[in-house]
Amino acid sequence: MEINLTGKNALITGGAAGIGRACAQQIGACGARVAVCDINLPGAQETVASLPGGLAVRCDLADQEDVARMAQTVLAAYGGLDILVNNAGIISFKRGVTGITIDEWDALMGVNLRGQFLVCRAFAESLKERRGGKIVNFSSMSARIGGIEVGIHYVTAKAGIIGMTRTLAKEFGPFGVNVNAVVPGFTETEPVKAQLAGREDTVHAQIPLGRLAQPMDVANVVLFLVSPLSDYITGLAIDINGGMFMG
Repeated sequence: MEINLTGKNALITGGAAGIGRACAQQIGACGARVAVCDINLPGAQETVASLPGGLAVRCDLADQEDVARMAQTVLAAYGGLDILVNNAGIISFKRGVTGITIDEWDALMGVNLRGQFLVCRAFAESLKERRGGKIVNFSSMSARIGGIEVGIHYVTAKAGIIGMTRTLAKEFGPFGVNVNAVVPGFTETEPVKAQLAGREDTVHAQIPLGRLAQPMDVANVVLFLVSPLSDYITGLAIDINGGMFMG
């Protein structure tokens, strides 16, 4: 079955590179108009350069006013939103609970958890009004098993996203809007490659499929979740980890 998203308007947060860029490319290739917001505006512009009707907007998700401005820009350009992919996040690696300052805790929570909440809230009415909408939030395998490589603040934020997703699924369901989460494991993005440098074989040996995920592996699941193929799925958190965690 061919996935056709023609006539749909999508927003990908954190779409300047990596998984976010792959999501934007997949959703755009199926006909949707795609807006990308990122604190890295040149990267967002590069992502949408080849996407018809693409829009790049700079946004700091930790800044409530910036999120509101971004939402106004997207809604003014597109007239409404059908697809929201909350991919943006800060990654912070494990140092132990006493090694994390309160400022670092607050900064990461501000983007990874509060930021996703702010974006969902900013587009809630548009998604409800247009009906048939899709929201995909990004959690992490660390929320399932605790931090192996990442810090406790990162794990806590990603666990919170699963609870937020289930709650939003109940609120948005009566309006025909599906809300789900993806839960990626180790994915071959630049920060992860740098963190695992020299230890790749050890990590691969822990994954039944024997490799890290590619950004497109995650983007393919996101595409399913924003397509009509997932119309009767909501409140779910889908693991994408090559078998490293089987819940």
